[in-house]
Order: sequence, then structure tokens, then C-alpha cells
Amino acid sequence: MAENSESLKPTKGDVYLVLALAAASVVFAILYNTTSYWPFKGPLWLICLMSVVVTLPLIWRRRFPSQMAWIQTTIFVTAQVLEVMEPGVTQIIIFMGVYAVGAWQSNRKAAFISRLLLCVGIFIYLIVSTALQFKEMGDMTVLQFAAASGVSFLINIAFFGGAWLFGNRAWKQRRLLEELRSANEEVRSQERQLTSQALDLERVRIARELHDGIAHHITGVGIHAAAARRSLEKNPDKARESLKTIESSTRETVEELRALVYTLRDTDDANTAEGNTKGNPSLGDVPELIDVASRSGQQIEVHTIGQPRPLTPITEMSVYRVIQESLTNCRRYAGSHAEVDVRLRYGTANLEIEISDSRALGAHHDEPHPETEAPTKQSGLGLGIIGMRERMSALGGSLEAGPKSRGGWLVRAQIPYPRNVADAEEPAPKTKEPAPDTSTMIPTAKAEQ
Repeated sequence: MAENSESLKPTKGDVYLVLALAAASVVFAILYNTTSYWPFKGPLWLICLMSVVVTLPLIWRRRFPSQMAWIQTTIFVTAQVLEVMEPGVTQIIIFMGVYAVGAWQSNRKAAFISRLLLCVGIFIYLIVSTALQFKEMGDMTVLQFAAASGVSFLINIAFFGGAWLFGNRAWKQRRLLEELRSANEEVRSQERQLTSQALDLERVRIARELHDGIAHHITGVGIHAAAARRSLEKNPDKARESLKTIESSTRETVEELRALVYTLRDTDDANTAEGNTKGNPSLGDVPELIDVASRSGQQIEVHTIGQPRPLTPITEMSVYRVIQESLTNCRRYAGSHAEVDVRLRYGTANLEIEISDSRALGAHHDEPHPETEAPTKQSGLGLGIIGMRERMSALGGSLEAGPKSRGGWLVRAQIPYPRNVADAEEPAPKTKEPAPDTSTMIPTAKAEQ
């Protein structure tokens, strides 16, 4: 488990703990010395100094647990041999040193070996000191001395065994806590990432709606404004008709902006894809779209092949946007009087949308119509086909766009039906279909317009 260096640094709590233990050990040393309860062989100041010195390493017990435990044990055993060590509180201090090795040593093999050697060293010291005491106690029988020594050994075994077990338990708890913190941080990171992705997707969706809807109307307004300006003196009726179309397009633009703002402000509906389509166009609005485009001079033929199937609102909106964007591109690049063919083909498993125009082979622009601005002046953002592909991909469909081999531009999109519609509906009887556009697309790596 990787340790955080900041968490291993000594804290104020460590300093307060060391001061409290050192003060308690000094008080016990003074009491032992005053009452002659423990036979010391050194001056009181040295006994008190040893009590403080053996306590100080606890400040760094987390950062250097094994080293501090060995320093404490060495000081303790040396002072015990010299009989200048207070025997009460200092045992608690040694217990904490052994405990710290188990709780804070990141190398578990090193922690095991270090504690094992510490315990072996202390028990060797106990055996030697016990043997020396036996020689000095001539009035004690062997049985009495063995009993006293056995009690001492059992107490030390319980003492150091407890430090060992509690240290291991603390290590496991710390490791579990670190894993929980890491998992929590990962969850928070993923939550931030998902939030960021959701915001990015929402920005893309808004940009797509603005491009597909508002840009279409603004393009139409520009074309009709140019036509009205050119026809104002020679053909006032034509100019008046263009101005009416501008008024209608402006009204539709405002309505779409209101629908978009409604979607952004309505948090209940914005949480679902279906809710995001509220107030947006559907297939029922395609005839009006064709009518507006026709008034700008485009010659549009619409063919519906097969039996129409029920579609979800978001699917209908996506189909509408593909047709709308394609008509806008045809008007912008092929000229406002280009011939456009729109086909909705209801197959057995998916809906195919095909929009093609009649621009010249190898050319992106035709000659401008006398009553409109030149198409080259209608600059685009280059996001139309990208947005259409994103819409189709989001619905499990696909979109191809590129120049046709015999001239013109072709957009072909396919959207699968909803599963319940595809399963429930039987293939409809074939209707007479206009001759299909057999032109193939010229391969191009940059078929964007």
C-alpha cells in the first residue's frame, strides 16, 4: 500500500502524546525513588532523563516505525541493565513501539522480521537477567523462582503478543480505509468525467440544433432578401412575395429558438431524449419545409416509397433535420434553382432518406440565379454533414454524402426502425417507385460541405 508522505509526518498530537508519556514516566520515577519501591542505582536526574529519551522516538513512529522501535528497545534494555530505567510507563512506551511497526511498516516482510527480532532480543535479555537474579537470591527455592519467572514470561508474551496482533489489525484497517478512499476518489473522478461529458454532449446538441434549424432559416432569409432587393423596382409583386417568405422564416426562427430555450430550461424534459424533442419539428412538417424551399426557386420532387411506419419523435426530428440541412446545402452550393430529388424509402427494417441535386460534375457551385446572390457568398461553417452523421449514429443509423459520378451531390441516410415497429409490422406491398438514382458516389476523403 503506497503511503502518503504527508500522513506520515509528525503531528501536534504526536508531540502532545510524547509529552504526556514522558511526564507520566518522570512522575513514576520520582515516586519510585522517593518510596524506594524500585531499587535504582543511578541519580534521579539520570532516571528522569532516560524516561524522556526512551519516549522521544514515538514522534517519528509512523514515518520510521522499525528504526524507532529498535532505538527505543536499545535505550530501554541498556537503561535496565544499568538500573536507571523507570519500569512502569516505559513498558507502555515499548508496547507502542512494537505496535507501530505492525501498524505503519509498509513492507510487511520487514515488519515481521523486525518484530520477531525485537521480541527474541527482549526475551534473551529476560532469560539472562533472570539467571543473574537467581544467583543473587539464595533463599528462594528453584520451584519458587521458576514460578516467578514463568509469571514474568507469560506477562511479557501477552504484552508483546498483544502489541503484535493489535498492530496487524490496525494495518488491515488502514489498508481497508485507503481502499475505500481510493474507490471514493475514483467514483468522484468518474462522476466529474460523466458530468463533463454530459455538458459536452449538451453543447454539441445545442450547436447542432442551432446549425440545422436556425442556420437554415437565416440562409433562406438571405436568399429571399437578395431576391427582394433585385426585384424591388422591376417586379414589386415578386419582391412582396419574397418579403412575406422572409417574415414567415423569421417567425419560424423565433419559434425554434423558443423551443430550444424551453428545452434548456425544462429540467424534467431535458433529462430524456424524448423530452428534448418537445416543440421540435417532425415528418409532418416536411411538406411545409419543401414549400418554403420551393418558393426560393428550388425545383424539388418528393417521393415516398413503401408504407410509412410509426417513428419515435426524436427519429422524426432527425429525419427532418437531414432533409432540411441537405436542402440548405443544395441551395447554397448548387444554386437556389437547382433540381432536387427527395426520397423517403420505407424498407422492411429501416427508413432510407435520399436527397440529391443536379449540380455540374466536379463543381461545387453553379452560376448564380439572376434574382439571387451568388452561392459562393453563402459561407457555411462546415458542420452540416458532421451534425447529420452524429444524428444518424446516435439512432444506430448511418449517413453517406459525396459527389455523384455523373454530377451533383447525393446524401443517403439510413435509420433502423424501433424494435417493436420492426418486429410487429409486416413488409408492405411494394408500390411503384420512381427510377432509382443509380449514380454512384465519387470516393472522396473530404466530402464535407
